[in-house]
Amino acid sequence: MSVFGTLKTTRLRPWVLAAVAPLVIGLSLQACSDGGNGASAQPQLRKAQKVVAISLASAPVGQTHAGRSGVTPGVATFRPAMPGRKVLIQGKIGNRWKTVSKVAQDGRGEVSFTVTDPSISYRAVAPANKKATKVVTASARSTNWGKPTWSDEFSGSGRLNPAIWTPLHVDRAAKFACVEMLPGNVYKQKGAAVLKVSRLPGKRGAKTKTCKYGQFGNAIVQANSPEHYLQYGMAAARIKFSPVRGQHSAFWMDDAGTRPVTDTGPRVEIDIAEYFGDNRPKGGLASFVHSVDHNGKIKSVGGEFKSRKFLKNKKKEWSAGWHVYSVEWTPTGYTFRVDGKVTFKTAKNVTHSPEKVLLSALTSDWEQSALKLKQLPTVTKYDWVRVWQRPSA
Repeated sequence: MSVFGTLKTTRLRPWVLAAVAPLVIGLSLQACSDGGNGASAQPQLRKAQKVVAISLASAPVGQTHAGRSGVTPGVATFRPAMPGRKVLIQGKIGNRWKTVSKVAQDGRGEVSFTVTDPSISYRAVAPANKKATKVVTASARSTNWGKPTWSDEFSGSGRLNPAIWTPLHVDRAAKFACVEMLPGNVYKQKGAAVLKVSRLPGKRGAKTKTCKYGQFGNAIVQANSPEHYLQYGMAAARIKFSPVRGQHSAFWMDDAGTRPVTDTGPRVEIDIAEYFGDNRPKGGLASFVHSVDHNGKIKSVGGEFKSRKFLKNKKKEWSAGWHVYSVEWTPTGYTFRVDGKVTFKTAKNVTHSPEKVLLSALTSDWEQSALKLKQLPTVTKYDWVRVWQRPSA
């Protein structure tokens, strides 16, 4: 017998019936009583979800499944989770709430969404159904930082803007013993920045005892001027990564070197997005925060994560399309997003010093064994880079 709803007839031994009868009768008195008018079962009770939180990002770092970028991401969280439950995202226009999109809860009870107008309030509504009662979130609004502090849309073709980007020289040492940075491996083409990994020309690319897989041309550029530094805020880039394994392209930040010599605190590197190629078990996408102290000791958080669940088509790879990768950096932590969906959060290794933005295409010595020479040169494209300095309190 179910206390609420369905009754199931079961033959019980007399001593069992005597033992359980008081409990069963006490719990199911209303459900089983016929009230003198014949038996009637009470309808099954519906669950009630609770809203944990709803929030919108402060900058338009989202992207729709159709590939439209420049939209503001938001997330609403419900408990307990009801995967697949329909949720309406509503915006307040005047005095009325209007549904702007329909989404579904994931396995964590979260609903990720994007909005085109960050200036109005939004709420999430889960309509009543056979299993659960209606639930409505509080309203939320983006703090809306407005236009980027600086950006590069990489319009046209030719050289990258030298007022923003300068090459970064890396010595042939440590993990780059078989690598040279080539200025020709960075350029603009049809409205995108292109960074390549190639084999060095002629004898310079030959295999040696030290470089048994060959020698390669790489590329790193940095936004290394004070007006482009960031200290708390958001950095985002729309990227189409190379699918080739044995190399990795990245969008990242590093210490800008503005601290006085007497400041011996750790230098922090924020790897917003690194892609290590297709057909990797976890999906090939990674985010890290590395902290390096004055003795060279490294403490790292993050890593390659199970990223395919964030793709609309779980059978595809990140290199198959354009995606927006971003980090939100505050005095208390970092929030990493892909297409506006939160992929990683941490309060560790937080830096309070200005950082500079870098783009790179590298084949470090440790990964070259997976590189197939016939797949060179690799091409990673950057549609745009946008940076928002967090407004002063």
